[in-house]
Amino acid sequence: MSLNPKRSAELKLNSGFGPSEEALLPVYIGEYEISEDYLIVFVDLSINVLCAINLDSTARFPIKLNYKEVLAQLETEQILLFEMDWPKEALQDIDSQPEWRREKCIARYALIGPLVDDLENVLRNDYGQGCFQSIIKETGKSKQTVYDCFYAFLRMGRRKSGLSFPIGKNSNHIPKQRKQYVKPGRPSRGIARGKLLNERDFDIFKKGLRWYGQRNGPSILYVYNKILRKHYHKSRVKNDFLTAEKTGERFKVVLLPPDEIPSYNQFYYWLVKQFGGNLPKRDKSRQNAIENKKDNAGRTGNAYMHVIGPGQVFELDETPFTEELVSVFDPSRSTKIGKGTLYFIIDVFTKLIVGLFITTENPSYNTVKQAIFNAGRDKQGWFDELGFNFNAKYWPQSGVPTIIFVDKAEFHNKVSEGPIADLPVVLKFSRSGRGDDKPNIEQLFHIFLRYFMGVSQGNQTKSQQDIARQVARKNACLTIPELYQIAIVYVLYHNNNRKLPKYPLEREMVRDKVPAIPVKLWEWGMKNRPGYLINVPEDELYMKLLAKGEMTVHKYGLFLKDKGLLYNCDWTLASGIQERKLKNQRCLTLACRYNAELVDIILICTDDGLKLATLDHKDNRFAGLSFAQVAQQKDKEFKEDALAAEEEIQYLLGVDEFIEQKLLQANKEKVSGSVPNISKIKDNRKFEALLNRHQDMHRFLQVTQQQVLPQIKNPPYDQDVSEHKGYAEFDEDDE
Repeated sequence: MSLNPKRSAELKLNSGFGPSEEALLPVYIGEYEISEDYLIVFVDLSINVLCAINLDSTARFPIKLNYKEVLAQLETEQILLFEMDWPKEALQDIDSQPEWRREKCIARYALIGPLVDDLENVLRNDYGQGCFQSIIKETGKSKQTVYDCFYAFLRMGRRKSGLSFPIGKNSNHIPKQRKQYVKPGRPSRGIARGKLLNERDFDIFKKGLRWYGQRNGPSILYVYNKILRKHYHKSRVKNDFLTAEKTGERFKVVLLPPDEIPSYNQFYYWLVKQFGGNLPKRDKSRQNAIENKKDNAGRTGNAYMHVIGPGQVFELDETPFTEELVSVFDPSRSTKIGKGTLYFIIDVFTKLIVGLFITTENPSYNTVKQAIFNAGRDKQGWFDELGFNFNAKYWPQSGVPTIIFVDKAEFHNKVSEGPIADLPVVLKFSRSGRGDDKPNIEQLFHIFLRYFMGVSQGNQTKSQQDIARQVARKNACLTIPELYQIAIVYVLYHNNNRKLPKYPLEREMVRDKVPAIPVKLWEWGMKNRPGYLINVPEDELYMKLLAKGEMTVHKYGLFLKDKGLLYNCDWTLASGIQERKLKNQRCLTLACRYNAELVDIILICTDDGLKLATLDHKDNRFAGLSFAQVAQQKDKEFKEDALAAEEEIQYLLGVDEFIEQKLLQANKEKVSGSVPNISKIKDNRKFEALLNRHQDMHRFLQVTQQQVLPQIKNPPYDQDVSEHKGYAEFDEDDE
């Protein structure tokens, strides 16, 4: 049998293997049944031998296995390969250990030192071969002590510092605690849950009652989880930096066993009794017919039954999030910016969140396309752009689906023709007022919102009194980047850890033991039902998501319709398109793409690809602005021009009246006579020009006398300007 080099490299010293959870029958390697996990303590390929010691039960002498048989079982996935998570004390140097640990390590290692020095010979022998008997006689220690020290040394990766831990039966023994009472009632299904409640439990429940009884307080489940986190933990340890970065959790909380903490039902029914047997209902029946049908009407139960794989259908929706925000540019967090708009994109088949976008802009195609782009791009680049220290390996899913379920408002227009025409995506629109057409995404908003309700003081409640007093806005403290961080942490939890309640698992999923966790469903679907998700390069995806527009071609440039801006393009000039004329004075129309946030350049769609067009100098005052800002600026200019026109007309009327008066006066002083010939008119024109010539020469001589002559020590003349002989020429002309 040929060895798989990759698998052979994985079968290394101090790596572990054990039976696969999916193995239906007992796993055997040679004569040994592999019923627990083992640690590889010796490998010799030359003689095809592998030695491993058991890890879960009381330690036994390492078993000798055929290396190739182990590799064969590994290839068939009957056994799993894993790495060990060693205790940090076992990885430390002996000199760094506390004194009591150091003494244990030295004493125990001195006992088995000869065995460790000849480890290969010891492992090749078996019980009763004399290897251990000589050590027992020399040291006077019991046989069990020698074997326990030797096994502990192997189990800790052949590390001397690992000998300070419990050995023998104490290494795997979990002492049982005597239980004097049992929880009344019928036994729990599955595992034992709940306990016999005592006074301490009731005091803790009263704290939960106060949290739940607050106005617009959190849900019962949130309160229950909170009291578990605060009062029923076995240990709470602050994670180190690397672990916190990996898991996104500040603390590692280990709860008590399920039978030592109150169950959710115990807390729920105790809480019901405190409210007289009836909890207050927050959401009552809708009076509106459409909303009642959306929220309360019965369902056939076969929605989305045609969706069979990941990437087949994505749901996209937005909601004005109820958390009041502050500006990121104000360190004092006193600049209020109102509520943000939150976009989620979710895969219908796996319920996995594939995209996220938060903005303060009003919903439009420009914001929707950014949400779609975030769903289709690599998440690590996105995290780096936001400046977040998240690892994208926990959110690797990206791509473009076959179908996107969207609202009609953002896509039912010419601007959104880009993704409709250029991307291999089918858009389906939901009905007006029917949020149940997108049940997955609507439910997700409510689930995410629960983490803020009753917890954040900046969250807007439905209380009319709080709204009137602007309580949420006064207490606002989160910025958009911080809301992004919270949303991303929730997405990582939802995708990788959240078990979906009542997920309709298929028979094949049950057979393959797939848990109802989005990332597991995604991995199973990509393996067994691929073909729906489309991978598009980021740059190409971004270009195809750009908004589309139309340009009319004129001799003086290109006019962007509906925007009122003029552009120039070298390609249209070189190709002669701007010189073409259509019948009936019609203009040639070209399709273009543009970014709504920058008017400086647009891209013209041609058969030769996209061609660049730049803003004309006549509209240069709009350079660097967005199209929305241009519209605002033009609206402002229109109002200013209207006011200026009203003021201008008053002066224009004065000008017209002055011209009429001058003409009227001139006509009165006019003496009628014959019309002279052309030569006489030319002479008259020369005479009239004498006045201009005289004024110009006088100004020149006057400036020369004031600016130039004072700088000359001996001026050539010192007479007055009026006596200059140049005036004599005019006198001669007069004669």
